[in-house]
Amino acid sequence: MAMLLPLVLVSCHNKKDDSTDTNYMSGTLTFSIPDFVGKGETLTLTPTGITTPTSGIGYSWKPSWSSTRDTTKTKDGTGDGSWDCTTPSAVGEYTVSCSAFADDYSSTSATKTIYVVDPTIDSTVSGLGFKDSPFVTDSRDGKTYFTTTFGGNTWMRENLGYKTSGSISYFNCEIMDDIFGRYYTWNDARTACPSGWHLPSDEEFCQLADSVIADGTIFTKGEDFKNASGGMMANAYFLGSRMWEYWPQVNITNKSGMSVIPVGYVTARDNSYTFKGINNYAVFWTSSSYDDGTALLRFIYVDEPDVHSGIMDKTFYASVRCVKD
Repeated sequence: MAMLLPLVLVSCHNKKDDSTDTNYMSGTLTFSIPDFVGKGETLTLTPTGITTPTSGIGYSWKPSWSSTRDTTKTKDGTGDGSWDCTTPSAVGEYTVSCSAFADDYSSTSATKTIYVVDPTIDSTVSGLGFKDSPFVTDSRDGKTYFTTTFGGNTWMRENLGYKTSGSISYFNCEIMDDIFGRYYTWNDARTACPSGWHLPSDEEFCQLADSVIADGTIFTKGEDFKNASGGMMANAYFLGSRMWEYWPQVNITNKSGMSVIPVGYVTARDNSYTFKGINNYAVFWTSSSYDDGTALLRFIYVDEPDVHSGIMDKTFYASVRCVKD
C-alpha cells in the first residue's frame, strides 16, 4: 500500500440556478496548513484566494474530528475568516474544510488532508523493532536514536534528524524529523553526525552487507550488495499502511537491525524542492567522494533484493545514518 501523501481537493461550485441572479465567485479558495502536525497542536488557519466579490464574504470551517461547523466570519461581519483549531489527540488521517459564501453568489469550498503524528515508539510508525534497543542521545538537540551493533560497527537504527542550515524536513514539516529524519546534501552530511559518530564510508557499508549475507561473501567498494536489502529493511507501517510494498523476491528480515524504511529523496532546482521515491526508495549518503562534484551513495528499491551503489551530485538530498567512531 502506498504511503499516505498530502491531498488537496477543491470543490466544484454549486450549479447555478438559471431562475436567479446567483453568480460564481472568482478566484480559488485556499488556506495554508502543514501536511503533518503533532497531536494537540494549536493552528491558526486563514482563508485566501477569493477575488470576487471583494466584500461581504463569510467563511465557515469543518474539521473531520468534530461534528461542529465553525462560522468564523458572517457575510456582514468583520475579520478575515481566520480559525484557531486544536488538532486531535490521536494519530491518523484527518481533513479540514473551509467554505466561502456571499449573498447572490454560489458558495465554494476547499478541503485539505492532514496527518496527525507522534514520534513515540510504535505510534506513527510501527514494526521497526526498537523496543528495548540501546540508544544514544545527541547532546546538541537532545534527540535520541536507537542503535544496533552489527558487522563489527555500531549504527544508528534511525535516520539522522539533526537540523543543519542546509538540511530539509520531510515535506518541510519539522515534526517529521524525529520520525523520518532529515535530508542532507553530501557536504552537510559529512559534518552532521554528533560527536563520537561519523558518516559511514562505503567500506563500512560493505562490512554491514558482508554480515547480512554471512556466507563468506566479501563485498567491495562501489559494488552492489546482492540479496542484502531484506536484511536491512523493516516491515514497517505508517499510520497503519505498509511502507514497503510486498514483493516475493525481497525477503524482509531486518537481520541487521538497521530498520530501513522508504522515505525517498529530494531534488532541488531554483530553490524549489521535490520529494521523490516515497515508499519506493531508501537512499543514504556515504562519506566516499567520487570526484569533486559527486559522491557514492547506497540505496534500496522496493522490489529489488540488492542494495545498490550510486554516484550522485553532491547537491542531491539523501538520508543519513551515523556509525560510531
